[in-house]
Amino acid sequence: MKLKKLDKSSQGFIDPDILPLLDIINKKYTTTSSCSGRITIIKGVKKGEVEWLYKTHTKASAVKIYNILQKEFSLRFFYEPLILHLQCKNQEEAEHILQHLQNNGFKKSYLRSFKHWTIEINDTGSMETIVTKDLSKEYISFLVKEANKRLNKTKENIKKLEKLFS
Repeated sequence: MKLKKLDKSSQGFIDPDILPLLDIINKKYTTTSSCSGRITIIKGVKKGEVEWLYKTHTKASAVKIYNILQKEFSLRFFYEPLILHLQCKNQEEAEHILQHLQNNGFKKSYLRSFKHWTIEINDTGSMETIVTKDLSKEYISFLVKEANKRLNKTKENIKKLEKLFS
């Protein structure tokens, strides 16, 4: 099945790194949302009231993040792994897919909706912390290096999912 709705994300397009997986899955099922993993810096806490100061679905730049921090006092740093929602036709299909995912290392996958038989596939390794301008360049480099390492692992797991759904 092809995607029937326009992308509603703030960026206005689907992450290129997840498109091959979506193409494979959408031949048999329907995906409703996805993210290939991202590293972000935001200002604020309340959903809908945050300001995105930095976002990438590829390798993050410690220099850019450090420079952003020099202009603000306290920000939130995130690494968020892969997330994907797919709808199944019925309970049996959902159970089969979940069992297959969990048997292949995607332990955080679960049934999100009984109404639409929607499965949420999550990768592991998320990070969230407060960062301030008082932090050293070395610490920011360390933090970004770790986030980039985790993002790289998520990209490998996307390839693994492509094989599982092929």
